[in-house]
Amino acid sequence: MVNIIVDIDCRILVFLDKNFKKTYPVAVGKKSTPSPLGNWIVVEKAINPGGPFGVRWMRLSVPWGGYGIHGTNNPKSIGRAVSNGCIRMYNKDVIEIYERTPIGSSVYIIGKAFNGRILKKGDMGTDVRKVQIMLKKLGYYNAKLDKVFGRVMEKAVIDFQKDKGLVQDGIIGVYTLNAIRKAYGKAI
Repeated sequence: MVNIIVDIDCRILVFLDKNFKKTYPVAVGKKSTPSPLGNWIVVEKAINPGGPFGVRWMRLSVPWGGYGIHGTNNPKSIGRAVSNGCIRMYNKDVIEIYERTPIGSSVYIIGKAFNGRILKKGDMGTDVRKVQIMLKKLGYYNAKLDKVFGRVMEKAVIDFQKDKGLVQDGIIGVYTLNAIRKAYGKAI
């Protein structure tokens, strides 16, 4: 059984199995595109995906985007918060863990900081649209996916918060966003 723990605050990846344990430096998501906190599994692997993904790619089960652990064509980025949310490793390091990591391996991305922006009525952007997509799949949002946090979306958020026992303020902070992501992950 393989467990991979990524600490985004320390920017390290810890690889653990019965016979092998090692810690590696990594690059993580920047503030505007944070790495997805949570418990995931490796669902796909590829050798030599090319470009910014370096020599190996391991896709994670994150339902709202294409996140993975991969090599890099920019080794100077390791140790920094600069990616679009993926976990970057030196190519030699990702090669070392790739063969030891079967599909279905557990990946835990941990950190103490909430890296997203708090969303409220009047906000606009792709992050609003991502939440609209999740709320639509969950049956709370039944309007156009327009990237605008309007009246209909505010009602959808309040209804979701009510059903989940959260504070019903119509604002998407860390607790509401995590609850939406968790419910969405179970729904797909």
